[in-house]
Amino acid sequence: MSEQAFTNSLLIAIVTHEVSEIALDIAEREGIRGATILPASGISQTPLKTFFGLTFQAPMTILFWIAPTETANRTAKALKEELTLDSPQQGLAFTLVIDQLFGLKLLAP
Repeated sequence: MSEQAFTNSLLIAIVTHEVSEIALDIAEREGIRGATILPASGISQTPLKTFFGLTFQAPMTILFWIAPTETANRTAKALKEELTLDSPQQGLAFTLVIDQLFGLKLLAP
């Protein structure tokens, strides 16, 4: 019995810390588990100004998942819609196709 080839992708979401748990819930609902989570900070192209001319940078979280490409793309779209990632200062999500993967065997979708 031959194994059917399928592609895997790396899904990366960079979101505000306050919605990171929601992002994990969305991914799990879409069929992805086992995230790698990193705290992050950064400077956007247009920093938010607060009173006295100070800038505000919300704490960010970077979430990484490896999943079959179809699942990763579907999850990225769900993150975009449910976390309103098209709005300013909300974060971003994107996928990258993985050419080689060692140390992890994913089941076919």
